[in-house]
Amino acid sequence: MDDLDEELYRKYSPELLRFAAALVGPTDADDVVSSAFLRVLSSRHWPSVVEQRAYLYRAVVNEARQGVRTSRRRLARELAVARPDQLQPDALRVEMAEALAALSVQQRAVVFLTYWFEMSAAEAATTLDMSQRSTERVLSSARFRLRRSLQ
Repeated sequence: MDDLDEELYRKYSPELLRFAAALVGPTDADDVVSSAFLRVLSSRHWPSVVEQRAYLYRAVVNEARQGVRTSRRRLARELAVARPDQLQPDALRVEMAEALAALSVQQRAVVFLTYWFEMSAAEAATTLDMSQRSTERVLSSARFRLRRSLQ
């Protein structure tokens, strides 16, 4: 990593870590951001990227998606071999955490940016390199799912 890459990492990693924590939880956020940076910086397209911040946010979303898919596959394999009498319910689940976890990574990304970063749909769309209409649809769908699961 050269000096420009290090400066870029220092500049964007704190906000990307908060963003990743909202998508995958604080435990996996560092790994997601690191993997996203490595993937981006090794890409042959990186030197021609104009909107680097938006590109990095999108890379974090993609890494989060990949991580969620991997975790789900691993959990399915583990549950397939576990005996039902060995499974213990997690008594400390909070309703809101469950509702947020049930959202897709893309929905969590849009919800996080609009509520925690207080971005408009247009700002979130730019940050995630999506159209504003797509962002509004994703946000509307996420709100509907949250309302339904919290009732």
